[in-house]
Amino acid sequence: MALVGLLWGSFLNVVAYRIIRHESIAFPRSHCPHCNHTLAWYDLVPLFSWLALKGSCRYCAAPISFLYPFIELLTASLFVLLYNQFDLPYILSYGLFFSALIVSIRTDLEHLLISRLASLCLVPIGIMLAISGWLPITGTESCLGAIFGYALLWGTAVVFKRITKKEGIGEGDFELMAMIGSFTGPMGVWLTITAGSLIGSIVSVVYLVITKKAPNTKIPFGPFLALGAIVFVLYNQMITTLMNQV
Repeated sequence: MALVGLLWGSFLNVVAYRIIRHESIAFPRSHCPHCNHTLAWYDLVPLFSWLALKGSCRYCAAPISFLYPFIELLTASLFVLLYNQFDLPYILSYGLFFSALIVSIRTDLEHLLISRLASLCLVPIGIMLAISGWLPITGTESCLGAIFGYALLWGTAVVFKRITKKEGIGEGDFELMAMIGSFTGPMGVWLTITAGSLIGSIVSVVYLVITKKAPNTKIPFGPFLALGAIVFVLYNQMITTLMNQV
């Protein structure tokens, strides 16, 4: 399963890179974005090619983003966890869900953008999977989760803008939360935003301190929401138990 995850992570890298640029994910063949040289198969072995090339293009020596091995390792790790914790229908559904989250993580980290093809467009699919019993929530919970996810972040953004006169949360984050809600329901939305905000605050403060950048530096929120959703899916029973004991 780890090998499958690495291969799928390599494909998700292609999807994320091209989807944000409105390019076909099939054509042309993979090439270096700097020198445009077509890459050979041995340049595309997940993780190992990046390590062998020491993070540089074989043909022009331009740096290869660390996001490539990061996404491949993340995908492989999540696929192993899914395989060990869920039965087949849920593995397929959450595999699709995690794939969309991973694509959103990459595009938001790289461009501060989240494609609707990896967020809002998957809401009907999440609802249909819930109705079909391929998710552990009902169709009603899926619909309510999508609405609640979008509305909660949208309302937060409106209040933030009125108070600070600045943009705080982007529309892409609203749409990402709608997608997350359609796969996890209202409880998933609540815990995703709670966990995402907590993790995001800690990481952002540490990042600004280490890099000594200005406090108003834009930091993508989508990856933290995605991480919160992943934590909910994998550990929601543990989280629910702990909450009931408090």
